[in-house]
Amino acid sequence: MIDDDPVEFLQRYKEQKNIEIAGFLASQFAYGKIDVFKKFLRALFTRIGDNPHAYIKKGNFSNLKGLYYRFQTSEDIVHLFHILKKILEEYDSIGNALRFFYSGDIRKALWKLRGHLFGKANELAFFFPKPSNTNPLKRWNLYLRWMVRKDGIDVGLWDFIDKSDLIIPLDTHLFKIGRCLGWVEKKTPSWKAACELTGVLKAISPEDPLRYDFFLCHKVGIGAKCTGRKTPQCKQLCVLYNDYGE
Repeated sequence: MIDDDPVEFLQRYKEQKNIEIAGFLASQFAYGKIDVFKKFLRALFTRIGDNPHAYIKKGNFSNLKGLYYRFQTSEDIVHLFHILKKILEEYDSIGNALRFFYSGDIRKALWKLRGHLFGKANELAFFFPKPSNTNPLKRWNLYLRWMVRKDGIDVGLWDFIDKSDLIIPLDTHLFKIGRCLGWVEKKTPSWKAACELTGVLKAISPEDPLRYDFFLCHKVGIGAKCTGRKTPQCKQLCVLYNDYGE
């Protein structure tokens, strides 16, 4: 199932500094159809080569020109790499940058980091979110899961955030599952909806609520083609049916 997930791009690298950057890029472009964004990511990682950290530190991003993905133009992507260079020059790593601003609330840390990098400008808000009470921060929460948890999938490079404090990366599949099983009351994906679903999983696994994220997304959401409502096909397709089905 890793081959069907953007986490596979982290497996290309051995050094922590490269894995961290690969995780950031893979998570931030993980939206839209998986085969489409993975095609883009393959092209991106081919251009930045075997040492993303060194590539960014060098600062020559001319070979990224012409590369784009959906809402992000070539200029956006080059700008993003210049910002990553700034982060590495000032903090040496993305993790150190977040650690500097983190005091128990990841959203506030992200907002403070954005303020530090951009001031009041609206630049690159897709990658570095502006303060919002509704944004579910799906892509950042996915990145945090990879960086904080450690198992056969997640790499666990960061120790300054407790895995019990992680919030589920609420994609379309997980939102449909949450609605179908009555775990989510909110009618649209949001930060509160992500917290609702995380709360249910935390009741099952208080120390590590996101241990089920990959399974739910791939085995139930994608594998069982969850539609967000119970259908006659659920009994045959959904592994959770006996526990939560009618």
